[in-house]
Amino acid sequence: MNWKASLPAIPPATVLLAVLLFVVLTLLASVYLLTQQVWTGINVSTDATHITLTIESIDKDSPAFGKLQVGDRLAGIKTEQGLLKLTPALQAFDPLAIPSFSEQNIHYQQQGLIHQALSNPAGVIFVTAAGKAVTLAPKLSTPITTIPWLFWVLCLVNLIAPIVGALVWTYRPYQKDSLYLLLHSLLYYVFAVNSAAVAAVEFYMEPTTLKINLVLQVIGINFAAALILVILSRLPKSLTQGYWLFWLIMGITAASTLNYHAQWFETPVHIFYMQYPFLYTITIIVVLIQRHHTRHQPNERIALYILATAFMLPNTFIIALYVTPILMGSPTLVDVIIVRLLFIPIPIGLAIGILRYRLFDIEFWWLKSLIWLLGGCLVALIDLSLTALLHASATYTLALSIIIAGFVYFPLRQWLLAKLVPSDRESLQDFLPAFSVNMANATSATMFEQGWQASLLQRYHPLHLSRLEQKLTKVELSDNGLHLLIPTIKGDQYYRLSGKQRAAHLFNRKDVKYVEALLTIARMVSNASEDRKQVILEERQRIMHDLHDTMGARLLSLAHQAPQAAYKQQILQAMQTLRETVRVSVKSNPLSLNEHLADWRVEIAERCEHAGASLHWQQASDLDTEQIQARRLLDLSQTLRELVTNALKHASPSDLSIKITRSPTHLELHLAHNGNISCPSTWIEGTGLKSMTKRVHENLSGQMKIYIEPAAPSLLIAQIIIPL
Repeated sequence: MNWKASLPAIPPATVLLAVLLFVVLTLLASVYLLTQQVWTGINVSTDATHITLTIESIDKDSPAFGKLQVGDRLAGIKTEQGLLKLTPALQAFDPLAIPSFSEQNIHYQQQGLIHQALSNPAGVIFVTAAGKAVTLAPKLSTPITTIPWLFWVLCLVNLIAPIVGALVWTYRPYQKDSLYLLLHSLLYYVFAVNSAAVAAVEFYMEPTTLKINLVLQVIGINFAAALILVILSRLPKSLTQGYWLFWLIMGITAASTLNYHAQWFETPVHIFYMQYPFLYTITIIVVLIQRHHTRHQPNERIALYILATAFMLPNTFIIALYVTPILMGSPTLVDVIIVRLLFIPIPIGLAIGILRYRLFDIEFWWLKSLIWLLGGCLVALIDLSLTALLHASATYTLALSIIIAGFVYFPLRQWLLAKLVPSDRESLQDFLPAFSVNMANATSATMFEQGWQASLLQRYHPLHLSRLEQKLTKVELSDNGLHLLIPTIKGDQYYRLSGKQRAAHLFNRKDVKYVEALLTIARMVSNASEDRKQVILEERQRIMHDLHDTMGARLLSLAHQAPQAAYKQQILQAMQTLRETVRVSVKSNPLSLNEHLADWRVEIAERCEHAGASLHWQQASDLDTEQIQARRLLDLSQTLRELVTNALKHASPSDLSIKITRSPTHLELHLAHNGNISCPSTWIEGTGLKSMTKRVHENLSGQMKIYIEPAAPSLLIAQIIIPL
């Protein structure tokens, strides 16, 4: 059964209203508990000795106004059993940091004694460090107006979490990941508000109220942390089938929470914070497994990086600067208030990872955050380790840790940059030499396009490159950076690059600017080449037309004046050669081979008829669509004409046969004739033979062979093979 279909549709406004109602009720409950505390109006801070409390301010409407002075140091409260110490003051102390159940119970007993003393109808006697005794009659309730501003600020700032959770739910309702994030944010707010309440009391909290407060804190933070693990086990790929992993994580979390409240089993080192390094490690393992599953899916992997950063960035600092010192029995490196504020980026990062908004921008941000995180944590961990091992002053160990980190972090940073984004560090100027090589040998629009395509492949190493038959005017990102759409040099089509760096990264806006700059250069070079070719073509046409007009007219005059028919025929052949040379030389586009074969056949037939020879012409039927460059066509035409001339002039054949065929990669031409033939090895190579050999080998990149067929010794065969 589909669980979405079984639920009624809930309007987004209703969800937001329900979340707001939950927030208000949570806040009101905490405020109510604060107002039920005994009030003296004294605001204190713990001094460096952690033995006495220094009075920072006194409310003018409080019972202590005029009896105690700002700056007085309170040693404790006088009771029948003796002096009852007020330290540690709960407003500057994290009760979750107590390492064992026995010490926790002692703390509850102390809170009870302080409550009993302050609730005495006869009043309470405060004793200062100077020995001064002051009797006060505290009020049995705290005015709401006297609740410290820090409480309201913390409640307001942490309101970000439930708002983010509600917005993600309304954007993607009925999705499990959205639901888990909403529950995470609400549970975290329960923890944050109750933690802020502890920081808002004067000296203590009534034991029963404190126990309820701590249980709510533990429920909130434990299940909020467990839901992060659930989300990471589902996104971007679900690692398991069904709900067994969810219930396993929730079951272990519930058992840990109940154990903290019922005090069944005391975990080694610490009764509360000991679980978090293990949870952190398990979550990192889940992230690594997810990274393996998304190694060829850049969108999924970047979403994973965002989710992992949302978890790692705050928690690494919290564990390194706060939890680890507590586990080692050392003073924490940051205040508990700062630790509470470090939790705020978590729901924001999780929301971005679930919604996947502008992943191509966040990929770069993620890398910078990771490098910054590594640098900061490295300094903190080295400083903490040196303090524990050397027992030296904080100033000395901090300076030493910075020096050590400098030699470790910067090489590590460079290695990470080269490993994670090797090509992204290559500037446009660095790539220009390779780009120039790809474009240097291009002499046509097709070759320039091939060079442009080769440059894109060389720069980005995409998983796929496809060419689409649509017009595109500018470089664009597609599918959240998974694809990069790049116009061809002409702009009539475009390339789609998929999976940057073999799907290791997403394309980003920096790539768009980079490719636009390369495309501008490629078009400038291509246009300059086309302009140069056009100028050369125009000059060639002018020369050819001049040659045709002057030499053609001269040859025509000679043909009319020739005394013998043989001379006239040779002059007319020269005119035909000149016309063909002029006509073909001014062409720039590939020409139809089939059309020119017909012209050759007519010309050779006329020459054979005049020489008294029979022409046998054969050509393959698959040459109809064959195209050939004008220059190659001219070289092939002149070579064939020279072969026919030599045959008719020197052999006086009765039969001449020409056969033209093609293979998938080559064009083959066979010319055979009888008559006065001799072995080619006995020939003295003249200008004509040298000219033909040069054309075939150098201009046409082909092969020419002249031989007598052993099976037919009366035939001389010339074979020409050129690549298509």
